[in-house]
Amino acid sequence: HNIGSEIGRDDRRQNMGVTSGTDGSAGESARSDGMTADPVPSIRPQSKLPRAGVPSSWRCWATVWVTPPAPADPGGQKRRRVPPPSVRSGPGPHAVPIRCGAVLRPSRENEPIPIPYCARHLRSGDAGALAVAAPAQSGGGGRCLVARADLPAGYRMAFFGKRGRCPPCAVDDRAISFYPPNRRTGRNTAGRRLNNTNYNGVLRPEGTGDLIQYAACPGPGERQNMRSTFQYWGVRNGENGGLEFVTTEEVKAGTQLCHWYGSGWFPDRGLKRLDVGTEDYPAPKRRAKIKAETQHDD
Repeated sequence: HNIGSEIGRDDRRQNMGVTSGTDGSAGESARSDGMTADPVPSIRPQSKLPRAGVPSSWRCWATVWVTPPAPADPGGQKRRRVPPPSVRSGPGPHAVPIRCGAVLRPSRENEPIPIPYCARHLRSGDAGALAVAAPAQSGGGGRCLVARADLPAGYRMAFFGKRGRCPPCAVDDRAISFYPPNRRTGRNTAGRRLNNTNYNGVLRPEGTGDLIQYAACPGPGERQNMRSTFQYWGVRNGENGGLEFVTTEEVKAGTQLCHWYGSGWFPDRGLKRLDVGTEDYPAPKRRAKIKAETQHDD
């Protein structure tokens, strides 16, 4: 894969919680009877990023859903985990999203920053925020990555896999090129661009719990809503590695998450690039196309 050219800024965001109103209170939706509905649970971007040499910052990024704190338990000490919401039905009043926050440990390879998922979420991926769906139009043969609940701009996700050689273009692969980070800084950038002089094979997600492998490339009439930041995890010639992705805009539940594969990906495989959005799982349209459709309707 060729992936973008810009480095993402570190978003200094609040932790997850309930959507805040303009006065800082929990956001509430109005009801026709004059009463207010329960606060709508909201997933928020990660504010604390893992740093090289600072193990206290190594916490799991994944989203988990728990019961709301009871009035008799304002600190939430007795919360219990519940299954993530269905993409179709959305979160109910009895579940709120929080960060997993499990403490991470480096692997035996002693990487400068570990992949920011705990052992549980390395097996399942960030299934509290993301879901793999099979559009009806694909006849059950194709899959795509969608937002399980509304995601904000700046939500961070990790692609991860086993390091190895790049498979032939004739093979159905979901690999991404691996450029190991500096062991001291944990970064791999030259200025604000990727340092691509230390290529070290590819990361192959097959057989892992990675979910980002199912994100499609937007078609000619669509745009990406997530991108790579060139923050890699792993070590040179190591067994495993990862790459950070971040949403570039708000993504509504049930909407596909798409990122640019690179200009050569489709020609190298003899494939034609097509729009990937479907009626049940739409992809974000190019803004020029939206404007043209609006003018046509007028």
